[in-house]
Amino acid sequence: MKKALSAFYVNEWRVDSHSNRLQMGETEVKLESKVMAVLVYFAQHQGELVTREQLESAIWGDTVVGYDALTGAIAKLRKALNDDPRKPTYIETIAKKGYRFVASVTPIAQAQVPKKGEKGEKEEKDQKQEISIDASPVSSLENVSVLASPRQFLLASIGTVILILILVSTQDYFQPTGNTRPTSLTDNRPSIVVLPFTNLSKKTEQNYFSDGVTVDITTALSKLSGLFVISPNSAKRYDSKPLDTQRVADSLGVRYILEGSIRRIGNKLRVNVHLIDAISDIYLWSEKYDRELSSVFEVQDDITANIVAALAIKLTEEEKKRASRKLTTSIAAYDDFLRGQVHYSRRTQEDNQIARDYYQRAIDRDTTFARAYSAMAMTHATEHRYGWRSSDTEHLYRALELARHGVSLDNELPQAHWVLGYVHLFRREYDKAARSAQHAIALDPNYADSYLTLAVCKIHEGAPEKSLPLIRKAMLLNPEYPTPYTSVLGQAYYYMGQYQQAASVLREALERNTNLLTAHVYLIASLSKLNRLEEANWAAEQLKATIPSFTVNQLPDMIPAYNHQAIKDVSKQLLRAGL
Repeated sequence: MKKALSAFYVNEWRVDSHSNRLQMGETEVKLESKVMAVLVYFAQHQGELVTREQLESAIWGDTVVGYDALTGAIAKLRKALNDDPRKPTYIETIAKKGYRFVASVTPIAQAQVPKKGEKGEKEEKDQKQEISIDASPVSSLENVSVLASPRQFLLASIGTVILILILVSTQDYFQPTGNTRPTSLTDNRPSIVVLPFTNLSKKTEQNYFSDGVTVDITTALSKLSGLFVISPNSAKRYDSKPLDTQRVADSLGVRYILEGSIRRIGNKLRVNVHLIDAISDIYLWSEKYDRELSSVFEVQDDITANIVAALAIKLTEEEKKRASRKLTTSIAAYDDFLRGQVHYSRRTQEDNQIARDYYQRAIDRDTTFARAYSAMAMTHATEHRYGWRSSDTEHLYRALELARHGVSLDNELPQAHWVLGYVHLFRREYDKAARSAQHAIALDPNYADSYLTLAVCKIHEGAPEKSLPLIRKAMLLNPEYPTPYTSVLGQAYYYMGQYQQAASVLREALERNTNLLTAHVYLIASLSKLNRLEEANWAAEQLKATIPSFTVNQLPDMIPAYNHQAIKDVSKQLLRAGL
């Protein structure tokens, strides 16, 4: 086991891991503790190839974190060190493998050896070498320091060895089971992200159309078992141009990037598209389409086919059949559906109703439009869950009817099966919910939301520990995952009895979205379980201020738990906190 460094130089930067500070001349930078832990680990393994798995295990241990946790920490470290990832002098990215720390690392005791007679008090302190042993794979900063005394060194060493033996003997218990990372580090499939197509139309209200085409191309690619495809939600972060393709690829963990633009004028459509290999920074394929608007589906199919050819993806016979299927033959119905998607994504009561109206218009134009029926089902399920009009089962029953009809119209549509699973989940029909989610995954192996639905099933079936690998898989497929993913992780920790971890994760969720009701509820319950009632009371006041209409009576509709005692217990914690 390597010695942990507490004070050392990285090139010209002086690093003090105890205070989480970097200093060079008059410049001083304070790092977050996890970012400093990454730097310390890099310094311990200077010049070596370090994989993402090694870093995540060393820094986060058995805690489930999203794909962007490590990426974000490295980005912050690079910014602090003023390191250019294209011409690195500190952290070199090794494509498909991990990272290498290329900066020089010098312990303080070796860096400062003054001449005889020139020793001051500060130099004497610096020369007392700190001998530290890393006691845990979870943190590089919890060190045992020994200064000069052989007796102290012996006692500390014995204690550290005992601690290491305990940790090694229990490591299998704390480590999550199975390798859930479906990226190029453990997966030989080509990896790709479809960046939001730029809307070149003069009217910004046409953004919904370019966004919709982007999502549909992503969906078509994600159905292919030979590709690892990043979720559209994660791609949205990179909707500004120009982009550093290497940075995007490194951040999302992909090799290939599809980018393009759309101009829609009347019934005319112009699409420009480029497939980029981010490692070599070259275009593998480019095309320009000047077509009638009615040909938009053919353009999407052609783009998908050319990507498959450029990346030499082998399609199964079933995938070839699915690729030939059309969602609708009506451009007007497709346009209404895309407009509805924009409103539904805003998740307000008013927008939910507007979205439903658009979906109904799409259905009126094409009564066989399965995806529109499924989307309509979600508006009813959402209305039931949040109790926007009534707490009875009317909306949930209507959602079930629509979801079933969507599946009956197109049994090969993964979104239809996922929606049906979501409705079954809130009907507390876990077996049916799980079967529908698994069917969606069979049709679309990159369907992140379906993995999350399976995780929620496990949580409320009473097996929250089995949800963690599923949550991790969902987060990896959707690196810029929406806030509900974080909330589900917090709920898993809550039902596992890990209330401190739950509170930490749920606070993070609320920092990203203060309107997320489930995160508020489980944060309050977690703090109450920890007997931190003052904090729980404050959190309850925050919920009242943010969502004044909320009452504890809404919990049975909001929490799809089969065990009603679990709902009663959450209610008890909320009442204890003053709700």
